Amino acid sequence: MCAVPIQKNRVASGTMTLRVDLTGLMEVAIGHAGIHDAELDQIAGRAHAARDHIAALRRDGAIGWLDLPDDAGAARAAMDWARDLPPEVDTVVVLGIGGSSLGPQAVYAALAPAYDVARPRSPGMPRRLLFPDNSDPATFRALLDTVDLERTQFVAITKSGSTSETAAQLLIVADRVPDDRITAITDPERGALRRVARERGWRTFDIPPNVGGRFSVLSPVGLVPAAAAGLDVMGLLEGARAMRDRVAGADLRDNPALMIAALLYLHATSRRRPMVVMMPYADALYAMGDWFRQLWAESLGKRGRGSTPIVSRGATDQHSQLQLYADGPDDKVYLFVAPAERGPDLVIPRGGLAGVPEWGYLAGRRMGELIDAQLRGTLASLRAAGRPTALVTLDRIDAPSLGAFAMLFEAATAFAGPLFEVDPFDQPGVERAKRLAYGALGRDGYEREARELADAPAGDPRYCL
Repeated sequence: MCAVPIQKNRVASGTMTLRVDLTGLMEVAIGHAGIHDAELDQIAGRAHAARDHIAALRRDGAIGWLDLPDDAGAARAAMDWARDLPPEVDTVVVLGIGGSSLGPQAVYAALAPAYDVARPRSPGMPRRLLFPDNSDPATFRALLDTVDLERTQFVAITKSGSTSETAAQLLIVADRVPDDRITAITDPERGALRRVARERGWRTFDIPPNVGGRFSVLSPVGLVPAAAAGLDVMGLLEGARAMRDRVAGADLRDNPALMIAALLYLHATSRRRPMVVMMPYADALYAMGDWFRQLWAESLGKRGRGSTPIVSRGATDQHSQLQLYADGPDDKVYLFVAPAERGPDLVIPRGGLAGVPEWGYLAGRRMGELIDAQLRGTLASLRAAGRPTALVTLDRIDAPSLGAFAMLFEAATAFAGPLFEVDPFDQPGVERAKRLAYGALGRDGYEREARELADAPAGDPRYCL
């Protein structure tokens, strides 16, 4: 692991809040299973072309996510809205799915206190956020039966305005709460949600038209829920801006996002490792793995190309998946994520049960030492087995570090698109499934899809058991 202490690399001093150690992906660490420096040199031209392509899209206004960290006005508007919510509102329910939910969920999970949703609310406490991000009726009914609607604000998020899961939830909610308890985040001009919000007088926030859902965590999609929970939205933008300025124009060897893109591409293609495991060693960061999974999969999985993201929890999944990772097929790359400083810790007592001989080595140690030792052991064991590993270390789990992390992987994903020769900003496979679902539900204009489903062959009785 790189020896430079990342605690010195603070955004406040103009540098970074995280460090990326890619040594374990290279030949110097794992021999021929790793990438040679000569291979990096060979792909540098393509990597720089990918970086320049993304820069050109930004200049032309085709993509806007790289400019979100500069929009302090959006953060201030979110904070003003949160401040003006009625004092009795102690719960905010976010109605959204995919990129309209995973980003704000990840921010809340990382920055709010653990088990925050379970704590009884009292005056002056930050609001809790709930994310019913599925169309499962049992889950949504249970949520509506659990929350006090008189103390709840609903935030509906869909850029298109036609996302069926969100529309269904909103139709139910709008029948139960007054209009001032619904806020909409959507396209500034187009779509059903924008139209209905105007008609009903709902407070609205704009998703920039050139920002796709999975790249929207630094837009009002992520800022409004975070502000509702009292989180540091300015810090998110600050960290993201510092990382953006570092990776937007730098050359390969000085650019962590471009290096991640190039190395994961090389492992997926020349080393036949088409899977990427992100394994955070902090419960607060696990939802960032879920966010990354959508970002990487939906951006790059096209035309038979890309790589498959998998999320594991450290140290929990040492007891469920590590056997496969260390001794199964060598078809994965492992990205570990951890904080250098864990914040409040617990000291394991020296007395009492610490006298049990098999447990004595834990006495007097902090629990943080245990999970850090488990991370070091897992990294070392995988490296010894010739498995490719990388480590992203946040100096601590705070808003600037989280903003930097989000921008790092958004940029890495965007840069990887041209390397895989796919457009990282569309999702044709998703759209096809949506159209067929609309046909199944009888939506006007989707009659052909309805016929296609009706004509689909039934299961073969020989294989229906």
